[in-house]
Amino acid sequence: MIWRSEHVGLVGLTLAGALARAFRLEAQSLWLDELFSVFLARREASEILAGTAQDTMPPLYYLFLHLALQFGSDEIAARSVSVLFGIATIPLFYLLARRLFDARVALIACALLVVSPFQILFAQEARMYAQLTFFSLAAMFFFWRTWQSGRRQDWLFFVVFETLAFYSHSLAFLNLLALDVFGLMQRAQGRERWRALGLAHLAVAILFAPWLAVLVGQVARVQAGFWGTTPSPLLLLTTPYLFLFGNVTPLFIVPFALFVTLALLGLGGLAIRRAFTAAQSERAELKFALTVFSVPLLVLYGISLFRPMYVERTLIVASLGLYLWLGWVMTRAQPRALFRVTGGTLITLMVAVLPNYYFNPDVQKPPMREAARALVAQMQSGDVVVHTSDSSALAFMYYAPQLPNYFLAGDPDYTNETTRGRSGRIAGLVPREMSEVIVGRSRVWLVVALDHNESYQRARVQQFDVVLERGAHWSMGGIDVLLYEVKP
Repeated sequence: MIWRSEHVGLVGLTLAGALARAFRLEAQSLWLDELFSVFLARREASEILAGTAQDTMPPLYYLFLHLALQFGSDEIAARSVSVLFGIATIPLFYLLARRLFDARVALIACALLVVSPFQILFAQEARMYAQLTFFSLAAMFFFWRTWQSGRRQDWLFFVVFETLAFYSHSLAFLNLLALDVFGLMQRAQGRERWRALGLAHLAVAILFAPWLAVLVGQVARVQAGFWGTTPSPLLLLTTPYLFLFGNVTPLFIVPFALFVTLALLGLGGLAIRRAFTAAQSERAELKFALTVFSVPLLVLYGISLFRPMYVERTLIVASLGLYLWLGWVMTRAQPRALFRVTGGTLITLMVAVLPNYYFNPDVQKPPMREAARALVAQMQSGDVVVHTSDSSALAFMYYAPQLPNYFLAGDPDYTNETTRGRSGRIAGLVPREMSEVIVGRSRVWLVVALDHNESYQRARVQQFDVVLERGAHWSMGGIDVLLYEVKP
């Protein structure tokens, strides 16, 4: 009867997670990074490999997306790979949590995964993060199983999934490093485990070797042109909050949600310290959860002090360690009533902010699709469309390819060859001079999306105001569209 109830709970959570990840999948327009994925994945396999070699990520996600786009070209097709990996992660995470602890911890940890807006966001985005999460989780699952049993078959599966994770994201090594740290803390397991782990590393290195030389060049380009800034120590506190709530929490709920999160983390830390002191039987399992959560954060933070690249979404796998830890805290820590109430409040708040993610335009992606279609309805023969931002240029190329869309030259990200500028060129953007695109035109539509380099974009608007005569002006979700008449 217990197993039957447990299975019902797992099936219910998986179905709930599937619905949460498929709900309104097509509602939001594709944004810049997603558009880059789609434009690259539309090409042949050889061109995808060449394009990713010039970018910052390995090619596996784009190859999967290429297959998905054979069945459609809309937002659902573009995001289908992430949705499928996001759904598949749920039962696999449950299996890992149950093997580490028990059914109660597994259900609570899995519930956190299911309702987290952070997880839902990346399961609904045409990027590689849900894929990275699944492959890294599978590697963790087989690592834990083989670390306990020493079965060679599990080591093989570990190597396969770890290699797939490496081909999914350039920072996948952070998650492997967490497993290494855990192994170091479990020195009592003996030389046999460490020898097998070393051989597994060698196997992953051999399988990843075809891309390793490319990765060296990618790392050099990231160091030269990444847009990040040196992180504040506060990020180590706000990152767990983002793992739970994402960035979609209504402003009036943020203080309460942040307080509950920090309170649970603080009290949970004390509970785990007591568990270690009391030499409870689950110390190894807790160490596993804590290293999976903390090591990638601390290592990436340390790297970013010298080469800023701390972006929370790249740490998505570490969030699984947090959910495992909190699942243990909510079911094991004393006094149980306090932790159950606090944990129940946390999950309730996470569910409560989901409508804001699904329906509030202020926290959603810019409505590029609607803006492009609105402009199509107002175009006249001979008009030209000019963009100050690469995000609107790519979006209009996708949603309104019949329009004469041009991206203005002069964006600092393109003149300085930053990571963003390089990605835009790989996607197909060709910056054009203003004089080149307006020659012979009587009307010019200027699309302005102030999502980056705002001072530069405002200066271009002023330039158009001087050279041309402004007419109509309308806005939609932060996207400004201005009509200019060419002066005789």
